[in-house]
Amino acid sequence: MTALNAIALLGAWEQAAAQTPVRRALTLLAAACPEKTAEEWAALPIGERDRQLLAVREKLFGTHLEALATCPECGERLELNFKTDDIRTPPPAPREEVEVCADGYEVHCRLPASADLLEAARPDAADAREVLLRRCVTLARQADAAVEPTALPSPVLDAVMAAVADADPQAEVRIAMDCPACRHRWSMDFDVLSYLWSEIDDWAPRLLRDVHALASAYGWSEREILALSATRRGLYLEMVAEDGF
Repeated sequence: MTALNAIALLGAWEQAAAQTPVRRALTLLAAACPEKTAEEWAALPIGERDRQLLAVREKLFGTHLEALATCPECGERLELNFKTDDIRTPPPAPREEVEVCADGYEVHCRLPASADLLEAARPDAADAREVLLRRCVTLARQADAAVEPTALPSPVLDAVMAAVADADPQAEVRIAMDCPACRHRWSMDFDVLSYLWSEIDDWAPRLLRDVHALASAYGWSEREILALSATRRGLYLEMVAEDGF
């Protein structure tokens, strides 16, 4: 992973702003980790993609995270403080696919990737679930007879989904919650992409306002200002404020 400079990150932010969440993830990763293209990132399992997004977040904003939650039982607002290590799962053993035997069926399924989600989200896709099944299920049979993935019984599909979740735990992060007001316990989804994007989407306009202030005061170009370290930009902004520009 390269150290994302302000110019590169602003470019990724501008490009990703109009994209869907899945495309946005690939744009950010391609900018932060140019050793892989967006297409190569799209081929990786979702959990591996999100593990890399978590590493990008650490490079940009550190390891400490804060979030808000609402108790579904009593409505109490909760503040969360945790570290990236608290939501990072160990990398699973490399595997091409999971194999499940349930209720007389044998099913082989590869771990879903961003490319699969993009195909399922196409406007001309008749049914997203059907697209994912057809793309990810590589073998389905009962008593040596081939079975269409979409024809698998619900209990068998549930077993396949559970096996996929076990094989790619970073793809679905849940945080255990305990309300101090009513003692209700539940688990909350944590989406690293949404969290990281909200931070970048907050950071970018603030940085551009800083660029405007320094350009107005000194006549520097955007590229010259962004080439400065954050520390030097901050010191110049303090001097601009002191001088009343």
